Amino acid sequence: MRDGVDRNAPAYWDARFAEDGFAYGTEPNDFLRLVADRLPGGDALCLCEGEGRNATFLAQRGMRTTAMDFSAVALRKAEGLAAQRGLRLQILCCDLAGFDPGVGRWDVITMIFGQPDPLLRRALYARLAACLRPGGALVLETKVEEDAASDSRYPGSSVLCAELAGLDFAIARDSTRVLREGRYHDGEQRTAQILAFRPGYP
Repeated sequence: MRDGVDRNAPAYWDARFAEDGFAYGTEPNDFLRLVADRLPGGDALCLCEGEGRNATFLAQRGMRTTAMDFSAVALRKAEGLAAQRGLRLQILCCDLAGFDPGVGRWDVITMIFGQPDPLLRRALYARLAACLRPGGALVLETKVEEDAASDSRYPGSSVLCAELAGLDFAIARDSTRVLREGRYHDGEQRTAQILAFRPGYP
């Protein structure tokens, strides 16, 4: 909680996503777009997906895509965005803390600017390799706090890679870049970007 506001609460995000328009735009995250041609086809899970910009992008590329978020408001907008594009998403409204992604179920998992607290993040990331099929890919981008330690909500890629056991890393980097992703991601931001694969072959 910061400034008396609980950013872990669905009500906080419901209020943001209830605003007019799309809080983070309708175009996919540009790191996801950059690595898209390196991803396998099949079943995709978009964690903390919000209003659907990344899920619809993967669905447009022929993937069977599940958008997961704890904001029902966001997911209604995700369904609407997909429908506008002649697409259909699987929608899953639940809290990340109680979510079971399954074992060997996904070919691609994305988590773009998700904000789990450190304990939840470490528990989730330790499981993600097992959730992927052999050869499956994880795409992750998150903000980074300067000099962030592992107990921070926003550590750098070196900490995140240590938490993501069992994956081979194709990209793992921190950089300062300019975001142009709707009104809440507009300006310079330091981020961690990770593209990783579960060893093996599909």
